[in-house]
Amino acid sequence: MNNHQMPAKGVGLLIHDVARLLRNRIDQRAHAVGLTSAQWRVLSGIARAEFKNEEPPNQAALADQMDLEPITLSRLIDRMEAAKLIERRPDPADRRAHRLYLLEAARPLVAKFRDVATGCLTDALAGVSEAELDRVTDVLTRIRTNLTGKSETVVPFAPAPKAPGRKASAKSRSTIKTHTKQGIAS
Repeated sequence: MNNHQMPAKGVGLLIHDVARLLRNRIDQRAHAVGLTSAQWRVLSGIARAEFKNEEPPNQAALADQMDLEPITLSRLIDRMEAAKLIERRPDPADRRAHRLYLLEAARPLVAKFRDVATGCLTDALAGVSEAELDRVTDVLTRIRTNLTGKSETVVPFAPAPKAPGRKASAKSRSTIKTHTKQGIAS
């Protein structure tokens, strides 16, 4: 007889399902901005590093973050580089690697995508209190630390101003500003 108990209420499946649903919602709305799922994830990953004042990601790190094979990401980066959205620059610390940088043409797309992500999160967090959101953020951060072995500080992502005609309470705007994470779109 197995005495090992499963985590209460299928938390693993719930986390997976919420992440999938949120990514699907963001994909649908990002399409209207002209971005594919893979493109917004690349731009988001590069913008996140820039926002956190970190080294720009190299292709291998971004592929790992996106759970893609490096060759698949390389082809996507080729197309995005040809579209003048990003650029590869040699990594001064590793001559085999390239760091990825946003180009000016990508910045309006990143801003539009930020609005999309903020809108999706505002909708998803409807009815969730700030205290509840703080609690779930703390728990999910600890779970991530347990799985990665790395303690990471969650850095809030300052969303772009609310789109005209979109209603959000002062509390929900505050909650989104406080809790929208760079990693949410990856």
